[in-house]
Amino acid sequence: MFDSNYNPSIYFAGKIWNNLKGRDLRDEHGFNVQTRWINHECGVKGQQTGAKIFTEEEKQGLWWTCAEDTTNADMVLVYAEQDDEMRGALVEMGMAMGASMERIKVGKPPIPIYIVGTCKSFQVNAISDVAFMRFKFVHKLEVHQFEDGSFDVLNGAKEARNHYLSTYHTPEHVFRKTGFLARAASSERGFHNSPAFT
Repeated sequence: MFDSNYNPSIYFAGKIWNNLKGRDLRDEHGFNVQTRWINHECGVKGQQTGAKIFTEEEKQGLWWTCAEDTTNADMVLVYAEQDDEMRGALVEMGMAMGASMERIKVGKPPIPIYIVGTCKSFQVNAISDVAFMRFKFVHKLEVHQFEDGSFDVLNGAKEARNHYLSTYHTPEHVFRKTGFLARAASSERGFHNSPAFT
């Protein structure tokens, strides 16, 4: 581990009614959650507010900030519960994957994606083998499920942060992130595409 005191920036993705879980990680447990959508009042499952009552212009602005926050984060934390059907979170995962490829081309570290919990969007079914789950920077975390069906997002976030620090926040990755090694990695010989330097 290079710097256990570093607090990586996190984009929190999930259904809008789980926004309070992202806020709790940030406000009560000190995680560096840099996600603006969670600041909107989103209601509860079955009685959603938030983006569902936004105007078209407000929705466009919201998705612009989601794209910014996702691609500027050190890592993405996706929270899912069994009955969830992911939509926006899948788009945000795609944003992180695309940004990771662009970062790697210039010798910078990727944006790893950590999935806490599970739902049918991440499970093999008759029409999909969820191949995107095999992307090299996607990590599925096994965490405790409570009696109410929710998952232990706090310990999942701790595990994700520890994995990020030990796998992606290494000396060489830090130097690449700050640009010291970017020029060499993007030379005529091609770009460095190793997911980790341990």
